[in-house]
Amino acid sequence: MIFFQSMLLAGYLYAHFLSSTFGLKNQLIIHLLLMAAALFFLPIAIPAGYETPADGWPSLWLLSLFFLAIGLPFFIISANAPLLQDWFRSSGDAEAHDPYFLYAASNVGSITALVTYPLLIETQFGLQTQTWLWSYGFLGLLFLIFACGTALRPKKQNIDCPRSQEENNDGNIAPNIKSYIKWIILALVPSALLLSVTNKITTDLLSAPLFWVFPLILYLLTFVIVFSRRPIIPHHFIEKLAPYCLLLVIFLNASVTDANIMLIFVLGNLFCFFILVLYLHGLLARTRPHAKYLTNFYIAMSLGGVLGGIFIGLIAPIVFADIYEHIILLIVVALLMPAKTTTFVAIIKRRIGPKAQSYRADIIFSLCLIALLLIALQVGTETISAKLASIIALTMFLLIMLEGVGRPFRLAFTVATALFLTPLILSTHHKVLFQERSFFGVYTVKEIIPGKEENDTPKEVAHIAKHGTTIHGIQVQGSLESQSYYHQQSGLGKLFEAYDVHDKKIESVGVIGLGAGTAICYRQAGQNWTFFEIDPLVEIMARDPKLFSYMQECAQETDVIIGDARLSLKNIPDATYGLLIADAFSSDAIPLHLMTKEAFELYKKKIKDNGIIILHISNRYFDLENIVSATAEASGLIPRIYDYVRQEADKKNHPYRYSSIWIALAQNSEILDNLIPVENQTSDRAINRWREPSHTKTDTPWTDDYSNVLSALK
Repeated sequence: MIFFQSMLLAGYLYAHFLSSTFGLKNQLIIHLLLMAAALFFLPIAIPAGYETPADGWPSLWLLSLFFLAIGLPFFIISANAPLLQDWFRSSGDAEAHDPYFLYAASNVGSITALVTYPLLIETQFGLQTQTWLWSYGFLGLLFLIFACGTALRPKKQNIDCPRSQEENNDGNIAPNIKSYIKWIILALVPSALLLSVTNKITTDLLSAPLFWVFPLILYLLTFVIVFSRRPIIPHHFIEKLAPYCLLLVIFLNASVTDANIMLIFVLGNLFCFFILVLYLHGLLARTRPHAKYLTNFYIAMSLGGVLGGIFIGLIAPIVFADIYEHIILLIVVALLMPAKTTTFVAIIKRRIGPKAQSYRADIIFSLCLIALLLIALQVGTETISAKLASIIALTMFLLIMLEGVGRPFRLAFTVATALFLTPLILSTHHKVLFQERSFFGVYTVKEIIPGKEENDTPKEVAHIAKHGTTIHGIQVQGSLESQSYYHQQSGLGKLFEAYDVHDKKIESVGVIGLGAGTAICYRQAGQNWTFFEIDPLVEIMARDPKLFSYMQECAQETDVIIGDARLSLKNIPDATYGLLIADAFSSDAIPLHLMTKEAFELYKKKIKDNGIIILHISNRYFDLENIVSATAEASGLIPRIYDYVRQEADKKNHPYRYSSIWIALAQNSEILDNLIPVENQTSDRAINRWREPSHTKTDTPWTDDYSNVLSALK
């Protein structure tokens, strides 16, 4: 996102330079020449030397990759919007005095592309075809720009007159520094809020596939609304609604959400995000300058977007261990709320009078909020009097919150109090042992303390590692028994059990994905295990004996190779492993490049002729059985699946054994039949036994060129 925002800023600067220095004819010639030069960078491809990610600072490596691969084409495209609007301003058209509605039109195009790509283009075309189609589209855009430039030329009056020589009047006074600062802030906060809300929802609430699209669509839609000639939602209505949406955000983010109503909380966050951004972009649109300074306005707007992206993408992951930037942004939004607006609730204000509107009152009420919150959350609900005290405290807290509307400072303090203090008070049922953040997300290890949660809470103290909302490892303290998805009744456990029963020795085992290091406790004496892990922070977490002791007790001299597993495996000699375990999911996102035909063919080379590949394909949102089976068979591998579904009795006896799906692959069926034969398959999807996969001939294998993610949705 930082790259695209930066290139957008560069494009706007270029458009400003072009429109303020040259006449239309020369602008058109220069722009078309640069577009023609960009054709030499097409079709889009990975530049030479960038096939392997650089060690350290993946963000900078990724930015340089984008710059070399698509820098010039995107730079040119980003300049089109302000250039075309400036050309239209000079066209003599009846609407030329206010060309900003074209910015709304350009965002309609962006929304259309955002929806069309995953639903239509990605499902119908491979990457190679997509790159050529995009190249042809860019060429078509070149001709359209030429047509626009030539069509406007006959209507242009005094187009060759430099802007510096145009006469100023009272209606189009040049923007001052204060205006630029306001534009930058009003663009920075929504841009940063877009990224933080996306991170918050997809990490803490609902890591559903393609969910990041919805906040972006809502963000773009706000531009469509506020820059339309006749906005469908009046700004004065949003101005009154926005403070209450901010209070609703506080409630949604401070509440302990239940999985059964998670979608309601997510939709509530999205609605509030839309209203808050619509309010801020409404302020931005209302302060736009005369069309003469159109490009200046877009430069300031783009600069704000870049700064917001840098704050969220580069600074926050280094400074904060969790997504605290989201709370900070909400505090800033509170400070930007309208002052002295009418409120729906004014009980205290009517009793106290004008003194309730002073900064002194803001401080007093803010301190009262802290006291009331502490009372409400600490008195408990064991007795009737305690319940009554808690209800009264929460009612007063809500009342003061509602009366904070129209007082930005009080609103900001309310946000800080509720969102920083509440999680600290509510975390008494577990202790956070570890929380760090890397390029790949936030990792947390919590200690579950017996007797502090629901009645069916396990009695053992356990450490649980999470990446976002997905569990990546569990260890019951004082035990080395594998838990979560790797326990003895899972497909992985059953495979190792089969090795023991048949007395089959494996010399070398490779594992893609380290997690908490749970799988290492299946290691036997004399075996050589190697883990492939993309994130160095995961190794730090797994090797810390205060968090997990699997690696310390079972790993001995086990190697952990840091880097992308597929690239790292290329450096491993062929026929090295007797068993290759692949479990590299990040939350519920699919690591596509590890599940394609080319990836499977690489795995096939790295195992011995009688070796086995076993993949963990459990997922809350995708049914990967058919796709993986079809892809495996296209790679010359025979699949066999084990779907462990936890029964009700096991939930109490073995609370940390989770349902999981593992699929074993071998180069011929005899290897599987001898080790893990099909067990009385009574249905296409028999559970808790090895069975044949249920895919059909119509299932399309995934390749590096083509993968239809939506086809795998449950």
